[in-house]
Amino acid sequence: MEAAPWRRNHLYNLGPREPEGEVAITGKHAMAVGTELRAWGRQVAVCCAYALCYMLLREASVSHWNLPAGLRITCLLLFPYRYWPALIVGEFLPVGYHAWHNEDEFGWRWAVLAAIPPIALLAPVVAWCRPHTRLLRGAHQINAATLLAMTLAGALLTTCGNAAALAVVQLPAGVAAPGIDARVLFGYFLGNYLGALAIAPSATALYLWLGQIRNESVGAALWHSALARDCLVGVFLPLLVLMCLVFSSEGDGTQVFRMAMFLPVVWLTARHGWQGAAYGGTLASTAVTLTSAMVRDPAVIQAQALIAFAITTLLMLGSRIGHQAYFARSGRIDTIRGLQLAQQGLYLEELRLRQAADALEHIGHNLRESQNRLLDSLRHVLPASEERTYSRQAALAQHEMHRLANALYPRGWRERGVPATLREGPFAQAVHMAGASYRCDLSGRGLSQLAPDVHMALYRLACEVLVLVLSRNPTQHVHLQVRGGHTDGRRWVVMRITGERPATAGEQATPSPQAWKQAMTLLGASGLGIATIRDRAQIYGGNVHLRDRPTGLSVTLLLHDSLRAVPLGRSASV
Repeated sequence: MEAAPWRRNHLYNLGPREPEGEVAITGKHAMAVGTELRAWGRQVAVCCAYALCYMLLREASVSHWNLPAGLRITCLLLFPYRYWPALIVGEFLPVGYHAWHNEDEFGWRWAVLAAIPPIALLAPVVAWCRPHTRLLRGAHQINAATLLAMTLAGALLTTCGNAAALAVVQLPAGVAAPGIDARVLFGYFLGNYLGALAIAPSATALYLWLGQIRNESVGAALWHSALARDCLVGVFLPLLVLMCLVFSSEGDGTQVFRMAMFLPVVWLTARHGWQGAAYGGTLASTAVTLTSAMVRDPAVIQAQALIAFAITTLLMLGSRIGHQAYFARSGRIDTIRGLQLAQQGLYLEELRLRQAADALEHIGHNLRESQNRLLDSLRHVLPASEERTYSRQAALAQHEMHRLANALYPRGWRERGVPATLREGPFAQAVHMAGASYRCDLSGRGLSQLAPDVHMALYRLACEVLVLVLSRNPTQHVHLQVRGGHTDGRRWVVMRITGERPATAGEQATPSPQAWKQAMTLLGASGLGIATIRDRAQIYGGNVHLRDRPTGLSVTLLLHDSLRAVPLGRSASV
């Protein structure tokens, strides 16, 4: 029974109904408020994370190794502009607290200058340079000049700030004010520059590496990384040995071992480019700093200056090596892609030849049936001799159609594969038609596991080489050797065709044109020269060698498995 109208209104209209426009406006406002809150939350998270990292790195720093300088450069170069206010506030918090805490000891002028975060001085320079000089050049490369220029600018600006704060410091009566000379300025500059070199290049390399791993975890990618393995074996362990030698030696030997710490970095740079220089420079700089026995150790500062110069040079050299390796790798990828397209084109041509051969056999079969039906209907009219003549002509036409189809695409190849075709198919028939004996040897493993287009290329090249051998010299015996194998994860096949000349001098005349032309017709060959045969073999990553000996002509060719299934990265030309 249906409820009364007043009851329906009482049940479903419990309150005053709001207009639909006001509900939509309220929903949009709530979404906007939620988006704004999330944005503010990210700003606060960035500010707190930067302040925490700054304090941790400042605790690990020494007078000639200022690590926060590297954090400052890295964040300005990699973070979006919208997070820069959070970065400035995040640096102001520890810097301002330090200035406020020591204001009574060094004076309010020093506190005001010391409270200015150096990142605020460097931000305008980086903001001007980022649109004009791009730091990241793809997934593997950087502009080393930009990175080093920003590092140098950061070190200079921070040095100026430190010098200005030192100039206004107020000390108690009777205590001499610290002097500002070239040694002090160089110490400030070296500490900021080396600290930046210890953090910024490695952080940039790590940022690019994390962007590359997609389908595996960081631990798995690190386990399979050749760079990580070389850092551990070729840099970390030698640096440990050199540190032990520094602690166990005295005099000039200590300084020699410190200076030698940049040698593993050179090796790593030669192997991995600028990434090797970045990670190796961080490890070498850390190792030299850990060998310091006192504050502002002159020997350590000298070693640090050498390490800074070495890292700067190696970063430039490694960037150049990386660019060359990238272009070489891109060229190889383009070459492989071209070979893939060529192999695919040959494979499609062979498929078309197979379709044509099937069509010819089908036409020949239909033609034979039509002629048989026609002869059956005219048998009572035609004489027996004419009937036999027509039947013979029909059989001859059928045989020519079959021979042409077999030349286009051998039936044995389709039914039993290349080995059986080379042993007993048209290839052996062509050798016997030329009046020579024939022997076929198949050895090795994995021959049947090669791609179908490699089998096709092997058979076509064998036919062309046989025609070449028969056309060069009169041949008494043909020896075919085929061997398959597997090396470095890729299969290959080697084929050698040897045509032996007749033993007696009377038989060593010029080859019969009729013999090798018949072989060319039977095999469907084109009579290619050795240069064209070599070009065909190079499509499958192989080569051809021809040896003309007194006993006969020998042609050896190598083919690798097909590249059509090899996954490739993006080509350089795309």
